[in-house]
Amino acid sequence: MAKIKIPCPHCGRTLQCDEKYRDRKVKCPHCKELMLVPIALPQPRAEPAKRSGVKWKLKRKLFLAASVLAVLMLAIIRLWLVPSTILHWPDRRPIGVLFLASHYHSSATNPRGWFNEPSLNFTGTNGPENFRKALMEYTDRSLEILKRTGAQGVIVWDLEGEQYPHKTTFIGDPRLVDRLAPEMAPVVDEFFARLRNAGLRVGVTVRPQQLVFDAEGAHQSWVMNIKQSLLEKIDFARTRWGATLFYVDSNGGIRRPDEVMQMRSLAAQRPDILLIPEHDYLPYAAFSAPYVSMRKTDGAAGGAWKRKLFPGSFQAVDISDEANDLPQIEAARSRGDILLFRAWTPTPEVRLLESFAQAQK
Repeated sequence: MAKIKIPCPHCGRTLQCDEKYRDRKVKCPHCKELMLVPIALPQPRAEPAKRSGVKWKLKRKLFLAASVLAVLMLAIIRLWLVPSTILHWPDRRPIGVLFLASHYHSSATNPRGWFNEPSLNFTGTNGPENFRKALMEYTDRSLEILKRTGAQGVIVWDLEGEQYPHKTTFIGDPRLVDRLAPEMAPVVDEFFARLRNAGLRVGVTVRPQQLVFDAEGAHQSWVMNIKQSLLEKIDFARTRWGATLFYVDSNGGIRRPDEVMQMRSLAAQRPDILLIPEHDYLPYAAFSAPYVSMRKTDGAAGGAWKRKLFPGSFQAVDISDEANDLPQIEAARSRGDILLFRAWTPTPEVRLLESFAQAQK
């Protein structure tokens, strides 16, 4: 006689018995409790295949890796279809950076956080004159440092102040200085003239986004025509202040595969400027000096491949807070990278650069 398998409703374990016991009670051999054998056993339904969480995560990682690889392969293939290095910037002396403000130090009397001091008062009748005095004192201190370190130039990160929090913080649109920073507007030309008259190249931060004001406040909005957006901001700064150094903040990098060709076209159209994009991958080395923070990564990371593919290419290496890592800094100098440093305060990296400048005399 055929055997059937049924689960015990008391202990959950499976037992088997003859079919003749259907609709009769039997004793479970495991828990010794009586149970009724059903007349008809339900046919087991095939459960839908469950997607393994581990397998799904693995598939997603593989998909992302394949996407990144595909973009890189397209970029590398594209390298063979375009001219090689178009960046020609023989001056590899350091470049100072100036942060004029901080959102974390803003106040009612200093809404854009100028000079990291909330107690300063740049509002009211005496506000503009107070601001001019503070800015010129800041400029003179910075000029002393820039001269001692033998810097070729200086980039202003937050010309419009820092009224808005991250990620809007750095406005990156010099055309908006008069509107967003009324205390800066009357003295901004004098500020840049003082830097230029000291024999320095000057520069500003630009962003490939558009600042938008709506019901939620101010925020940066992506644009499709990156080249045109950057070109308008760059040309404004070139014409008004003679700017030639441009830090490209919050660019798309590998997330915007179209960006590299747009920025390359921009660099070819304006060969007298130096672009320093915050985010990059290999093709950027052909037309710009990609930004590298020594605090966050090895300054040589990726640089070897860039120099192989684009002879003469170099990076802009931020050495802030890394003066003790002399071997890495020396390696960056030997590669021809440009060192970026804070130029408004006598930090250890400033003293290190001063020693380099003295040794070259």
